[in-house]
Amino acid sequence: MKLRPDFPDITKKYLRKARKIWHLPLILVFVFLTAGFSVPGEKISQWHRSTVVTDLRGVPLQGYLSKNEEWALPISLEEMGTWMPKVAVALEDRRFFHHPGADLTSLSRAMVQNMRAGKVISGGSTITTQLIRLSVPRERTLRNKVLEFWQAVQLERLMTKNEILEFYLNKAPFGSNIRGVEAAARAWFNKPAKELSLSEAAILTGLLRGPAFYRPDRHPQRVLALRDRLLDRLGELGVASPDEIRRAKLESVPAKRFSIPSSCREASAHAAAQGASTGLSDRYGRIRSSIDRRIQDIAEQELRFALSGLPREITAAAVIVENETGLVRAYVGNMRGEEAGPASWVDCGSSPRSPGSLLKPFAYALAFESGKLTPSSMLADTPMSMGQTAPRNFDRLYRGPVSARTALSDSLNVPAVRVLRGIGPNRLLDLYRRLGFGRITKDAGWYGDSLVLGGCEVTLLEAAEAYRTLAAGGNAGFLSWIEEAPSAEERKVLSGGAAALTLDILKDERRLIPLYRELFGEDGVVIAFKTGTSYGLRDAWTAAVTKPYTVVVWFGDPTGKPHQALVGIKAAAPPAVRIIRKITLPGTSWFKYPSEVKKGEVCPLSGSPRNSLCPTGAADIFIEGISSREPCRLHVMGNNGPEVRWPPEIELFLSGRESKRGVSLIEITSPRNNASYMIGSRGGKILLNSKGGEGEIYWFVDGELCPPAEGSGEVWWQMSEGSHKISAADASGNSAHVWIAVGSGNVKESEEELPVLEEAE
Repeated sequence: MKLRPDFPDITKKYLRKARKIWHLPLILVFVFLTAGFSVPGEKISQWHRSTVVTDLRGVPLQGYLSKNEEWALPISLEEMGTWMPKVAVALEDRRFFHHPGADLTSLSRAMVQNMRAGKVISGGSTITTQLIRLSVPRERTLRNKVLEFWQAVQLERLMTKNEILEFYLNKAPFGSNIRGVEAAARAWFNKPAKELSLSEAAILTGLLRGPAFYRPDRHPQRVLALRDRLLDRLGELGVASPDEIRRAKLESVPAKRFSIPSSCREASAHAAAQGASTGLSDRYGRIRSSIDRRIQDIAEQELRFALSGLPREITAAAVIVENETGLVRAYVGNMRGEEAGPASWVDCGSSPRSPGSLLKPFAYALAFESGKLTPSSMLADTPMSMGQTAPRNFDRLYRGPVSARTALSDSLNVPAVRVLRGIGPNRLLDLYRRLGFGRITKDAGWYGDSLVLGGCEVTLLEAAEAYRTLAAGGNAGFLSWIEEAPSAEERKVLSGGAAALTLDILKDERRLIPLYRELFGEDGVVIAFKTGTSYGLRDAWTAAVTKPYTVVVWFGDPTGKPHQALVGIKAAAPPAVRIIRKITLPGTSWFKYPSEVKKGEVCPLSGSPRNSLCPTGAADIFIEGISSREPCRLHVMGNNGPEVRWPPEIELFLSGRESKRGVSLIEITSPRNNASYMIGSRGGKILLNSKGGEGEIYWFVDGELCPPAEGSGEVWWQMSEGSHKISAADASGNSAHVWIAVGSGNVKESEEELPVLEEAE
């Protein structure tokens, strides 16, 4: 059609627009022939989503940027709440639920408006066509516009209106790297979309018209004006009542952008990794972790409290595992992770550290499983017959004959080495590896006796997996971080009887720590636990077990530096016990032992079944058909009647100790036994002094080494309130002890014997 030259210019523009409109039927036929029924289904339903880790109840813990560096947190339409879908439809496409994908009324109006304006000011788009455009970006041409409308009509034949609306609101851009209403709600209002108010929903819908132009923190007055206009329009459409509109206008505009939720950093990372490797996420890209927020909060609270009095270089880590399922219910990889320290980024729970005595119970478990020992069996805590490499105990003392129960409860080193040599280092090394200790890679000869004393490296998570094996009756399984994936493919690594005997000993350790007796209370909860302190005071550990849970706590300096405070029973035991008491219901029963675990009468001295010459008997447990039932061989009939015949190494030790009496015994001269002191006298310190003994004298207060002062060599102890045991030991194993009380009252002598604290490391 040729235009007449005498037509006004504006008329020529209208006719040019009209000529394009007259071509519309031809273009539709062309699109139909070239595109057919093609709808980009995959591109609509799939896009780069952020990975979101939630707790077991679905509350987000941590979000991760999508592959294209966006925050895209897709949710279901139901999770978008009441206002957001309703406001978006009313303002963006109010006939959405009535048109077939293309709104002819809007198209006609748009064409008239564009012709009058002489430019494109309205596109007549619908929510469905916008979803097509978001999914398949194209150059803005008339042909592509028609193609979008055609595909929108076809899409409505494939999806429901609610599905289309859900995809649109999840893919809509809200400026910067924010995509979807959930990410927008959390970024601008610090709340999930389901909690958005009418005013907030209107602001977010307004953002779609120009995310940069209407950015709330930069253009608050502009956003406020748009918000009010949109609210008025919602009132005209009957979407909200006049009273709701009035109240909505009273709300303020957000003044800043919030961070996407970020908590449980290390736990979320483990859950995300497991989800990525197993594909265990929902269709919105969310991974439902096993983390119980209530238990997580308890762990963080107790670790924070325990760190409050320690140097800032020391941090803490903890894990709580549900014994029945192997699911991780709480995990703190680095309690100082939110502080700006040089090692705040380190996940200490996954970092290899020296375990100290933490692994000793597994050597005893092997001995019980093989029948070589029972909890009552006698062991020699002496340096005799140990060669040139006789280990020393934490307090540098030897005790002579002790039961396996006492040796493990007191964490004595010499009996542990005897147990190791008895079962064979290769067997213990094999057990470690079957338990999941992946860092113990060298052969047994490389580790030597240190294999049972902490001369290897393990992680907190590996230790938790191993102790959970004891709680599971000897069945080992990998820890799981995802609620829908409890520990599977469990493998038998220890007999149920051996696991039961080991835990039975560990639950006796509470009698050794009177200073922490208040931690256990009277709630009927039975706790088995083991402490550990690495060589040089670099790591402090405690593993605690009840029937429902296993808890492992670690304290240390991520750089590996030593600190005097890093003693397991001092640093790690209190928070570990407090945590497990708070998460375990009062009155929770102890484990039911397997049928092969029996109780019988034994000789209290030898630990073997009592014979007719044993003066007394005691009850203890053993594994029927496995444990040796050979009667006591210590109590025998001698020439002058019944006598005790000790094994050679114990006989030698006892005779040597007797020969030294009166010759080189240590006598503590300061402080005096049963003395009481008041804090503040002598500057708050007490001089520790003694006479006698052989060689260097080592001092311990409540089992903790008290080093000499630099230069003078004198040993001064900083007083603290309470009852204290002060010990002195020489290089030959001679020792002496006194008990004192420190308070804030008048100084006086006390005739009452004060309680004894045996430090077990």
